Amino acid sequence: MPTELDLLRELYEYNSRTRSKYLAAIWKLPPRARYRARGASFPSLVDIFMHVLDAYRQWFIMVYAGKGEPEWYPLGKRYTRAEASREMRSVDRFVRKVLGALKPRDLDRSLSLPWRPSRTIELRVLLVHMIEEELQHRGEMNALLWQAGRDPPVTGFDD
Repeated sequence: MPTELDLLRELYEYNSRTRSKYLAAIWKLPPRARYRARGASFPSLVDIFMHVLDAYRQWFIMVYAGKGEPEWYPLGKRYTRAEASREMRSVDRFVRKVLGALKPRDLDRSLSLPWRPSRTIELRVLLVHMIEEELQHRGEMNALLWQAGRDPPVTGFDD
């Protein structure tokens, strides 16, 4: 029977596969549509995509690994597909390394949040939060792709 950690790993792999489909969909748009500010949580589709990577870096590098604040991806930068893909692969490698090293008992581990007021969070909560974070922004990207006259990638957990 799969463990809670097995399920989390499967969901992270699913999100990773799906994220690359969104990268491809975004870069099928003409540059004007890809970089246009749309009034969403972050200005453009590219900004939202890069924010998802920033969120992983914040929670996995800064909170989980305690390595300090990462250099944030600047809003409005006109990333090339190759640059965005390279950053996505780098984040995926780091997250897979963390998830691969975890044992089920590690999910109970408390992590200190580095902002004020200071508090802690269980690793399992961090892992679930990141799934939710990506899904929320994927919904935004769906809406913006539809507004641009494109269908978002069709995905399913069992793909």
